[in-house]
Formats: sequence, C-alpha cells, structure tokens
Amino acid sequence: MRLIFHGGAGEVGRSCIELASRRHRLLLDCGLKLTPHGTKYPVGLENVEDIDAVFLSHAHLDHCGALPLLDHQGMNCPIFATKTTKALTRMMLRDSFKIGRINHQHLGYDELDVMKVLSCMSRVKVNNQGSIGDVKYEFFDAGHIPGSASVFVNVDGTKVLYTGDLNNIDTLLHSAARTDFPEVDILICESTYGDREHPSRSDVEKKFLAEIDKTLADGGTPIIPVFALGRSQEIAMLLVKQKFGVPIFFDGMSREASKIILSNPSSVRDPKLLSLAMNKVHAVKGHKDRMSAIRKQSIIVTTSGMLTGGPIMTYLKYLHADPKNSILLTGYQAEGTNGRLLLEEGNIFIDGELKKVRCNVKHFDFSAHAGKSQLKDIVRVAKPKNVFFVHGEKKSVSELHDWASALNMRSFAPDIGDVVDI
Repeated sequence: MRLIFHGGAGEVGRSCIELASRRHRLLLDCGLKLTPHGTKYPVGLENVEDIDAVFLSHAHLDHCGALPLLDHQGMNCPIFATKTTKALTRMMLRDSFKIGRINHQHLGYDELDVMKVLSCMSRVKVNNQGSIGDVKYEFFDAGHIPGSASVFVNVDGTKVLYTGDLNNIDTLLHSAARTDFPEVDILICESTYGDREHPSRSDVEKKFLAEIDKTLADGGTPIIPVFALGRSQEIAMLLVKQKFGVPIFFDGMSREASKIILSNPSSVRDPKLLSLAMNKVHAVKGHKDRMSAIRKQSIIVTTSGMLTGGPIMTYLKYLHADPKNSILLTGYQAEGTNGRLLLEEGNIFIDGELKKVRCNVKHFDFSAHAGKSQLKDIVRVAKPKNVFFVHGEKKSVSELHDWASALNMRSFAPDIGDVVDI
C-alpha cells in the first residue's frame, strides 16, 4: 500500500490523501485551503481519470472544495458520502463557485464541473458495510458536524481507518463520535488539537453566556463569528435557551445549512431544539436587515468563523472600533486568517486595510474536534500497525508523533507531497 499526501499534512486545510495499491487508487477527501494569498488546492495529483473512488468525510470546504477542480481535470468516479454530507456539499460547492466568480478568481473549473461532481455522489449509511469492486468500506459517525464520518476501507487485505475530523464528546448539536473502531493496519488520525486539551464544555458555555450578558449590560453588541456548518446551529441552540431581552440576528449561509440539517433530523442530537432556535432567531436576508442589526443593540451570529469573508466583515466594518462591543470567537482560527491575526495582534483587515480592533475580543473553545487525550485514546483503541498524524499544525502533529514513537508505535508525521510505502 502506498500513501500519498496531496494535502492536509502538516497543515489544517486541503485534506486529500491517496491510497494506491496494486489495483486501486482511492482518495480520502479532496479539499481546498483559503489563504490571504488565494486558494490552495491539493498538489501532485496526476492522471486523475484513473482514480477509482473518493470517500468524503464531511462537507467543510477544506475536505470537499477541490472536487470540481478534479472533475475538470478528468476525474470520473463515485464519491461516497452520507446523505447529509451530500446535501451540505451541494450547498458548499455552489456557494464557493458563486463567491469565486464575484471575486473574479480563476477557479480552474466551471459550473458544469460542480454539477457533475454532485451527480457522482453516492449516499451511504453509517454503520453499514458497502463495497466498490473488491474494496470494502464502512462509515462511522464522527460527531464533528451533521453528516460527518470516519471512514474504514479494506483494500487488497490492508485495513485503513481515516478519522476525518472527529469529536468524541456530546454537544448540544451532536452526539459523541463512535470510536469503537476495529483494529487496523493503518490509522490516519486528525491532529488539530494534538498539543492541548479542551476545557469542560459546560464551563465554556457558562463563560460564553456571561460574556454576552456583560456586553449587553455595558450597552454593547456581541458579535459572534461562526462556521456555517455545525457551530452556527450549536450557538443558536445555546442562545435561545436564555432570555437576553434583545433580538438575535442570524446571518450568512448558516440559514440554508440549518434548513438542510433539519431536513435530515437524525443527523443531530435534538432536532426539536434546533427547530425552536431557527424559529426564534431573526434571519438576515440582505443589506437592509444587516444595517438594522448594526443600528440597534442585538446579538449577531454570522459567518465566517475565521473572519475570512462573508457578512461578518460588514458588521466588523461598523462595530470594530466601539469598546462597548465584543467579538466572541467560537472556533479554531487557522494560520494566515483574519481571526488568527485578531487573536495574536488585535488587528484585522477590512476592505484591504489593516484596522486596530477597539472592542473586547474573547475566544471560547467550542471545538468540534477531539482534544489531545481523546486523540490518544483513539489511537490506543485502533491498535494500528502504522499511524499517520495529519490535519494539524506542526506543533500539534509533532506532539502526537513523538508520543506514539515513544510507545514504539510505527508513527509518521508526513508533509505535503510525501509518499510512504507500507
């Protein structure tokens, strides 16, 4: 078995790993990476028309966003995903194409490629075994976002488990991942938080709500950047359980994502609470609604979660300089993003100009990824003959790699472009 790391190795973004055996070529995810210098795609993928199948873990763009580009280059194979992931991927790919055109980006593909990719997607059920030719596969609920899955494949007798993005604690939105994995020859494990633990979820929720109360009491507006898939729904569910006395505005692609998720109620832990939340928040439908939210005291929940674009930039343009307001970050802030810049330097780029943020900035760990101890537990359960740590910045990957190596496991911390024969 040969593993080729086209993306997502030593970085968070553009996850794409090739499994190549004597008779098969398979891809585990096919994502992109958004950077201040443009979009980065998987590297080193050649002769894509020979790829037999793609196994898609979930619908975030860093796992699915490069699929139309590969279609344009000639890939023509089944793409396996859960029902919810297929529906959410449709939304994400169409939105990514639309934004790329608005920003006059050279995407390398056209709208027809998006449509062809969607037509190639085959729905699978979690915990049900399937096959393509003599390749056997099974998807396990990954607990990350609705529809997310870890993927097990048996290729020519080699058993491989790819965790994808995985969260093994219960949240308001999602039940914990299934982690009673079979023993495998190769484990490919995410490492986003491989160097640190998560605080108690209940403590995070209490501190988050207290910060909102404080901002409102000071006469300010809490601005809550969120990821459209998963985080926005969880935050909305948390907020509507309280009585803040001000409207909650819900903006961005989160609205459409919530409708898709509610049409697949088995993909969430409490669909009734999510439905209640969507009925109580005020859906922002355009610039007029946005300006209304800015002019009055309110709570604003909006994309994008890393401040890389979307409606959040309009709100920040008008509200970033008032010390009564607050920006409450709720997720991982990748290297090179506005969100990371804000956390580290207190600045953000607005309309291409660097601005000093005067309002209160706090980060809350509402992570949908397993923490360091949980990742180690996953490795212990799977008892792999070989373990690869991916989807993490260098420090996170190195810590897990060093831990596994110290236990005499055959461990790898690959970089992009690495080729490993097992």
